[in-house]
Amino acid sequence: MATQNRQNDSETDPSHVKSRWNRFNDWRTQRPFMGGVLLCLAGFLITWVPMQILPDLIFIGGQMAGFLTIGALIGVFVFLTGVYALYRPARSHEIGVIGVVLSIFSLFGSLGGLFVGMLLGILGGNLCIAWKPGDDVADEAVAEPSKVDKAIARLQERVGRIVEKTNARLHESAETNTQRSADE
Repeated sequence: MATQNRQNDSETDPSHVKSRWNRFNDWRTQRPFMGGVLLCLAGFLITWVPMQILPDLIFIGGQMAGFLTIGALIGVFVFLTGVYALYRPARSHEIGVIGVVLSIFSLFGSLGGLFVGMLLGILGGNLCIAWKPGDDVADEAVAEPSKVDKAIARLQERVGRIVEKTNARLHESAETNTQRSADE
């Protein structure tokens, strides 16, 4: 009885929910989450259109069944690119390119999921292409400064030397003026 109450308490405990939410947020930020989700949604929409028409055409025996089958396969592949983008974030650039190409090809087999699936696939693929891991960007910035940063550092160094020389001259002239005024 006591263990059941503890399990029920841990499931409703806000800190436990926050812990799970924090782990999900950590997982989500380490991969192209929106790109992968949009590719999965696009794959579903692209596959849904031919699957509504395909059973009737196969039963009747139409010539369009081949195109609709290809459209359904393209939709499945777009869905799988979204899953793979979430599973292997290091390959997100290549996966995004494949997702965009397959989404455009879906126009021929299933009208691109009534064009909405195609547009979502192109958007998701572009998000996968544009995604960069947060840690790698910071490591590159820390590892090697850019040419602009080096030029700014040199400029600050030169300005610092000029300011030091000017301060030294101003102190000397101030001391000289105070000695002259003291002598007079």
